[in-house]
Amino acid sequence: MFEQDYIKRLCESIGNMIVGFVAGKNAVTSKIEDENHDVKLSADDLLEMMVKKFLYEGKINEAEDLIFDSMHDRHSKKVYEIALDFYRQINEYSDEKLSKCNFSRAEIKDGLEELKALL
Repeated sequence: MFEQDYIKRLCESIGNMIVGFVAGKNAVTSKIEDENHDVKLSADDLLEMMVKKFLYEGKINEAEDLIFDSMHDRHSKKVYEIALDFYRQINEYSDEKLSKCNFSRAEIKDGLEELKALL
């Protein structure tokens, strides 16, 4: 029993150390932040999460509207990256799936052209 707990703690600490190296953070500080539940989201992070949620739910029009509203509010590089990723993802949908979500390939093209005009 004690040996299993030790191995579990050892694996966890090694994992935290690796995450710290990859993320460029101090593993101890990261662990403390995690324990304090300090979660800070930027407006762009929230946008990305909402777009993914809408896509998961098949609400393509709502996701697109949210993206363009965000673009008009702020012109960050991240918003454009989210928009391009959004169009890349829905372009991979079958015509049947797009139709089921009340969207078309023509709307993808129009959205990309509107995005280009905003650059």
